[in-house]
Amino acid sequence: MRLPVILVDWCRALVIAAALAASAIPAAAADWITGAAMPSARSEIVAVNLDGMIYVAGGIAPGEAAAAFEAYDPRTNTWRELASLPMPVHHMGMAAAAGKIYVSGGYQSMEFRPDVRALWEYDPADNSWERKALMPQPRAAHQMVSLGGKLYVIGGVGPEETRLLVYDPVSDKWGGTPRRLPAPREHLAAAVVGNEIFVIGGRWRDRGNLGRTEVYNPGTDQWRRMDDMPTPRGGLTAVAMPDGIHVIGGEGFRGNQTYGQHEVLDPRTGKWSRAPQLPTPRHGLASAAFGCRFAIIGGARAGGRGTFRTLSALTEIFEGSCGEAI
Repeated sequence: MRLPVILVDWCRALVIAAALAASAIPAAAADWITGAAMPSARSEIVAVNLDGMIYVAGGIAPGEAAAAFEAYDPRTNTWRELASLPMPVHHMGMAAAAGKIYVSGGYQSMEFRPDVRALWEYDPADNSWERKALMPQPRAAHQMVSLGGKLYVIGGVGPEETRLLVYDPVSDKWGGTPRRLPAPREHLAAAVVGNEIFVIGGRWRDRGNLGRTEVYNPGTDQWRRMDDMPTPRGGLTAVAMPDGIHVIGGEGFRGNQTYGQHEVLDPRTGKWSRAPQLPTPRHGLASAAFGCRFAIIGGARAGGRGTFRTLSALTEIFEGSCGEAI
């Protein structure tokens, strides 16, 4: 017996709805689109949004450290090259404060020696760089974030890796003795929400990749621990959005594995959820938000020694990550 067309369509709709309800990702989930590629393929880069422009610095280029400094305009989906970094560097930190961009530490050569203490300030008004006060100690594979007018250097490779380094752009001085990072790690991710710094994942020597998630409040000088990230990984990136902290990509601890995992932390509850995977899994990538979107830029498609033969210039953009504001 043939069922009426309306009934068939109704049954089909029920089946689809049930399948979507069982999925970890809602039917209305946002998705990825491809933006204009970077002018040059690089991994182990950093990015920051300043006044609507996304700036990307340094990284590993074919066979060498890069001094490239480029800006992506998400309004026009175009890139332009800017004044090069004063020194080639990769695995550095970058943050913006008071209309300027700061680049800290990193590795200057392909020998991966953590001996760079340099801090550079970029002024977009005249497309120029200026050397600022040296960091108290060298750092590489760290994170640098801006909060309350100060810059915080967190984790990485170098002496006293758990020591937080704090810089005041107004006085051009490093100082303070904030409480140390509870667990050492490098190739980590960090994001600022409100008056707190969220430190996520990374790796550390024989411990391998970490899912550890910790939160630092500079006002109280206290750390607290949240639920571990579901997929432990290093070489990842994180971006704070109105609906949570989106953590994307990364690298396996051994071998050439890279991750496309996209997991979201609710900073209010410390709980994690899944989101649509990064279309092109890679590590050493950078991220920056603009409006209800964020861009995932560069990196490498293979980890370990595979990095050097799989450098990427990709820009992949996640749409619609505002949702209900937290």
